[in-house]
Amino acid sequence: MRKKVLILTDKEGWHFTRIKSSLSNLNYQSLSCNLNELSLIINNKKSYIVDLNGEEINVDYVLVRYIPGGTLEEIISYLNILKTFELNNTKVINTAENIEKTVDKSLTSLLLQKNNILTPNTYILHDITLVKKFIKDKLPSNKIIYKPMFGSQGDNIQIIENYSEIDNMNIIGNIFYIQDFIETNPPHDYRVLAIRDNNKYLMFAMTRHGRNYLNNYSKGAECEYYEIDDDLKAISEKIVNIFDIDFCGIDFIKQDGKYFALEVNSIPAWRGIQSVHDNNITDSFVKCMFE
Repeated sequence: MRKKVLILTDKEGWHFTRIKSSLSNLNYQSLSCNLNELSLIINNKKSYIVDLNGEEINVDYVLVRYIPGGTLEEIISYLNILKTFELNNTKVINTAENIEKTVDKSLTSLLLQKNNILTPNTYILHDITLVKKFIKDKLPSNKIIYKPMFGSQGDNIQIIENYSEIDNMNIIGNIFYIQDFIETNPPHDYRVLAIRDNNKYLMFAMTRHGRNYLNNYSKGAECEYYEIDDDLKAISEKIVNIFDIDFCGIDFIKQDGKYFALEVNSIPAWRGIQSVHDNNITDSFVKCMFE
């Protein structure tokens, strides 16, 4: 019987099509749905996941490509669905624990710092008065960058160069995740796509050259192949093991010849990095994860 892989996604786009094709080449069957279409049933005999029709989901693997937004209760419910799959011995890529460690930028920064990985100085502030005092003390000697705690793809990231810009910040909630801005000229950063297969590591790297301080592919940055050096490879392997994650994207920036880790993404895109690599990254990923 063909093994089944449930791909959790919001749309059947480029990544889904590539993954489905690679899985088919290995004789796996692919299913897809959005996490918000699944529900958790707990009774005295067993716990299990059902779809919108109330039918039990029985698969061998779950591949997470999207976590919907929502209230705290909704987010916890989505993660509990992933945890239920795990408790029922279904392999989940990546796990709820992986996602919890990476989707929260403050926890990511903390784990990096506690494990001696260079990362920009970070400030998680809870009061606009303190934010104004902090920024007034920092500027104009240092530029500051604000990021949404749970943001992605470069959305709503803002550079603060002048004290007067504070009142125009588009803040989500009342949490201020702020970092010292590491400037590069011309603007660029590094993305490593890391795959861990037992104790072996497969790394794909690129530089991303943005039109401004945003170097995201989704924001129009140009990608260039980057031959990963020993330092970057060693740091990436260390981060993979710190987060105990089998598949991730890691963003770096370089200052004074040293790599600073910016983010770890447990649901990474690789369309940009594929454009500068000849190897079929999806095939490599699928073979490592499912064989």
